[in-house]
Amino acid sequence: MSELNVGTVNATNVNATGDVDIGGKAELPQYTTANLPSSSPTGTLAFDTTEGKIKVYDGTAWVLTAASDDKQYRIQCWGAGGGGGTSGGWSYGAEGGGGGYVEAKVKGLASGTTLIIRVGEGGLVNGTRMSYGGGGEANRAGGDNRYGSNGGGATAVFFSSVSHDNVLIIAGGGGGGGSSRAQEGNFGGAGGGPTGQDGFSAYDSKTQYRGRGGSGTEGGRNNQQGSSYSARALEGGSPASNGYGGAGGGGYYGGSAGGYSEQHTMAGGGGGSGYADPAYCYDVKNYRGEYRMPAGAGEEGYPGGTVSYGGNANASAGGHGYCRITDKDGNVTTYTYTGSDTNITVP
Repeated sequence: MSELNVGTVNATNVNATGDVDIGGKAELPQYTTANLPSSSPTGTLAFDTTEGKIKVYDGTAWVLTAASDDKQYRIQCWGAGGGGGTSGGWSYGAEGGGGGYVEAKVKGLASGTTLIIRVGEGGLVNGTRMSYGGGGEANRAGGDNRYGSNGGGATAVFFSSVSHDNVLIIAGGGGGGGSSRAQEGNFGGAGGGPTGQDGFSAYDSKTQYRGRGGSGTEGGRNNQQGSSYSARALEGGSPASNGYGGAGGGGYYGGSAGGYSEQHTMAGGGGGSGYADPAYCYDVKNYRGEYRMPAGAGEEGYPGGTVSYGGNANASAGGHGYCRITDKDGNVTTYTYTGSDTNITVP
């Protein structure tokens, strides 16, 4: 084995296949964050003077080295899926939308801070209450709403108390599925991403009746028929009386409910949006699902089964959400839906 023992190294590129023992110092190239090279060989090190951290180029981006990464937690959230609509004497019930996925590293939390973990409940079939985590209620208005189903609840971590202002990270829930006597396709929209997916209203392309996805600034707007409860911060909307459509998913902002188009279509609800607080979160992933498929099924730690999936057509509830938290020492704690919140304290 060859060895190189030197005092000070000043070099642009050093390639070694053996050991390099440096008794003095190795000076890394220095850049501001804005001026880091757009591309470098994988494994290249540089000192980011803006952040005061050593970074390594991983082949696609400059990321913190393990020694420089002062994260307290890695938090992963999967939103719940919307419930599948029922045929209710008609021809077709439609699938609920899948839940969103948000992941972030977290730093800067003060010792003693209480974090509240809320795992979303899968959208209920023809629900008569909200799904836990803000999933819209299909039968809030009463009357004949036996076709559409609830939106899925959001999975979230809050500071100190549950409120919109105290969201640290949140993954949106999928919208509830609708129904139709003419054709299939009135799916709930998937949750997650900066804007949740719109629900669907396949018959005659009557898009004005579909539920709309929540965004980063407001709940999904009401469909043409209106609603009994408009989408808002954290909560999905509910259909109008005899609206028959699917309810909206919970999220940073909830999705709106689907409406009733003449005699043929009860449209799907919109998905709720995802969010991570940039004051504490970095290396963020905020992904939206697609129709019934959840966004995070391929991510590390996904538990499998029906977690975060939209409910099947013709009356199956949506899959519950899930939360996975890894602390700075690599210890992993997982949280499943129980119908109540869990508190942890930052050490």
